[in-house]
Amino acid sequence: MTINRLNLALLFALTSTTTLAATDNTYQHDASLEYAGSSEAFDDGTWNTNYRYYFTPVSQDTVPYALSGFLAQTSNLGGSYSKGEYGFSSFSVDGEYVFASKWFVDAQYQTSDSDYFDFDSYNLSFGYYFNLTSAIYATYVKDDSDLNGLLIGPQGNINSYTRSNFSTDRFILGVRSFIPLQSTSGIDLKGQLAFSKFDYSTKNMQTGDNYSDSDDATVLELSADWYLTRAWSVGANYSVQEDTDPYGISTAYHWRLTDSFSAIARVSKSFEPDEDGVFLSLGINGRF
Repeated sequence: MTINRLNLALLFALTSTTTLAATDNTYQHDASLEYAGSSEAFDDGTWNTNYRYYFTPVSQDTVPYALSGFLAQTSNLGGSYSKGEYGFSSFSVDGEYVFASKWFVDAQYQTSDSDYFDFDSYNLSFGYYFNLTSAIYATYVKDDSDLNGLLIGPQGNINSYTRSNFSTDRFILGVRSFIPLQSTSGIDLKGQLAFSKFDYSTKNMQTGDNYSDSDDATVLELSADWYLTRAWSVGANYSVQEDTDPYGISTAYHWRLTDSFSAIARVSKSFEPDEDGVFLSLGINGRF
């Protein structure tokens, strides 16, 4: 496996044993650059850039670094851009407005495309911060994607081209709560129940034949991240679905390099569905 120079620089930042003493200053700008991919094909991963602006300064001197934005409970605007293999690119913008009463509204738009598909997603949430570390919310998500594909014959020959459309409406009820602990930093608990309706249609571009179908699903998603320190967490996730119950584990470390910059590493492993290797993410984060 060949890793380019920037990947090596990220690895060096994460493994260096000599770092400067960093001061946990407040910040309003949060920007990051990361590279993520499977250990089985790390060169085929994705570059991700993220930026978020908080309307009021965010404190990070007593809470886990990864949760300071959520725990700030303040209005913010953000955006992200991703670039990967096979012409893949993705762009998103989102914003959250928090009222004085601690009710909030959140909206997001995402668009993605590659050599094989186009995808658009709209997200609208309403919620309430019912204490200093917890929130409940209700979300509506509309996804729409077009997929260009090939029908392959039994001898490996291309029979025809197809164009398919997938449309999904999701209604989500969720709760998130961070529980501070005395001996360790605390536990971040998340749970959500999603009701989804799927509409599918495909057209054979050579014969003109059409096929359509619809379905629905209910999914319960649970996750817990235990912050042993403000920088290091270990976690697990579990979902209850109709055909399978996906689950996995993860760990993350937020390494403070200077007053403004940190290196971040994340590792996760999926056991159901069973995947070869592990998923890795290495990044640099700046807060000002």
